[in-house]
Amino acid sequence: MLALLLITALFIALSIFFFFRTEKLQNKLRLLKRDSTSASKENISLSESIAVIAGSHEEFAKNRLQLLLADNENHPQADHIELIKPLITNYVTIFNECLKQKGRLHIITKKCFDSQSDDKYKEYINKIIKNDEKLQRLWSSNNLIGFISLVEALLVKYNIVEKSRTSIQNESA
Repeated sequence: MLALLLITALFIALSIFFFFRTEKLQNKLRLLKRDSTSASKENISLSESIAVIAGSHEEFAKNRLQLLLADNENHPQADHIELIKPLITNYVTIFNECLKQKGRLHIITKKCFDSQSDDKYKEYINKIIKNDEKLQRLWSSNNLIGFISLVEALLVKYNIVEKSRTSIQNESA
C-alpha cells in the first residue's frame, strides 16, 4: 500500500512538474512566433524598399542611356553605347537575380543579351569589358554591388566621352 501511495505521489509530482514546464515552453513558443512574425513583416518591408530603389535606379539609368544614345548618334562610340543597352533595359531583372544569390550576374546577363542576338554577349564582353581594367574588376565581382557599380561606371564613361567630344567641338568653333 505504501508503494502504491509513493508511486501515486511521484506521478502527481511529475505531472505538476511537466505541467509547469509545458506552460513555460508555450510562453517561449508564443514569444518566438511573435518575433518571427515581426521579422517577416520587416523582411517584406525591406524587400519592397529594395524593389522600389531598384526600379527608380533603373529609370534613372534608362534616362541617362537615352540621353547618351541621342547625343551619340553619329559618334564612333555609338555602337558601344548600343551594346550596353540590354544591360540597362533589363536592370531590374539582373538586379533581382543578383540579389537572390552571388555569382548570378554573368548568367543572367548572358540570358538578357542572348534574347537580343546570339553574338551580342560576346561582342559586349570583347568590346566593352575587356578593354577597360576597372570594368573588368567590376564584372569579375559577379555580384549585386559589382553590377550596380558596373552600370554606373559605363554610364559615366560614355557620358565623359560625350562631354569631351562636345567640349572639343566647342573649342574648335
